[in-house]
Amino acid sequence: MTFVMTTALCAAGASTVSAADLSLQLNWKAGGDHAPIYYALEQGWYEDAGVDLDVRQGSGSGASAKALAVGQVDLAIIDTPTALQFIGNDTPIKGVFVAYNDSPYGIYWKKSSGIETVADLKGRKIGAPAFDAARQMWIPIANALDLDPDSVEWVNLQPTAKVAALQSGAIDATTHFYSVHFIYEDVLGDDLGYALLRDEGLNPYGLAYFASDDSIAEKHDAIETMVHVTQRAFAVCLKDPAPCAKALSEAVSMKESDAARELEYASRVMPGLDNPLAIGEWDVERVVADYDLVEASFEITPFDPKTAVTNEFIDTSIKYPAAK
Repeated sequence: MTFVMTTALCAAGASTVSAADLSLQLNWKAGGDHAPIYYALEQGWYEDAGVDLDVRQGSGSGASAKALAVGQVDLAIIDTPTALQFIGNDTPIKGVFVAYNDSPYGIYWKKSSGIETVADLKGRKIGAPAFDAARQMWIPIANALDLDPDSVEWVNLQPTAKVAALQSGAIDATTHFYSVHFIYEDVLGDDLGYALLRDEGLNPYGLAYFASDDSIAEKHDAIETMVHVTQRAFAVCLKDPAPCAKALSEAVSMKESDAARELEYASRVMPGLDNPLAIGEWDVERVVADYDLVEASFEITPFDPKTAVTNEFIDTSIKYPAAK
């Protein structure tokens, strides 16, 4: 696959002497779905294009949204429904690149606990941190699953304690992004039960890159360049993941095999099913549907959801590689 760099991107790469500083806060600690960023950094693509990208580790979508809201960073990776809640509370941010076209929300349980389907979660304990993305979205999730949101008991857990708590029986179920599905397979084997909420009828946009209105106004060209490079990196990593997993593992001291498996599983939901759009491009009508979901579940100030995202930074010539 051959990529044609836009005029703006090539112009920006003419000199790195006056590189534009951009800061990006991840939604969490670096994982497989961030591999394209680290591959582009390793290859020097951002630097060559005139962007000095500072990548910062995150601690949840809410924390990343707050950091963006107060001007600590220029961009942040945020779960889209969470970002819509912040916009509905007068936070001036805008989505510039969508990473997860399909929702990565998953619910995990042990079959031996007597849970056969999501309907059996009624009266059960679900363990997750208070800031867990799926827990924050539990009301619309429960409604989509035809469950009373109050029919389950939430148990606070540290993020790293989910698998052990489920295995020991301290909780009956937990939530996790599908990118780490393989961990549950390895630990629980044939006893694993799960539901990918995309397949249960709930499929909002997932993680996406948001920029503050101030950053867009002050660093418009740098953001456009950064998005184009990131599109290019996603295209490479979805087609040939091995070097991207290697770049991630070396950058954040992660086992290369774990990086590879996380990227493999994330790649199953990031492009979206039968998605004809360019990499990172928003379908505005889907954003409207996501807004309706959020507005029905949370107290927000009404706004036009079509203003919550923009495709102005997207190079529409960079498409997702064909599914293998």
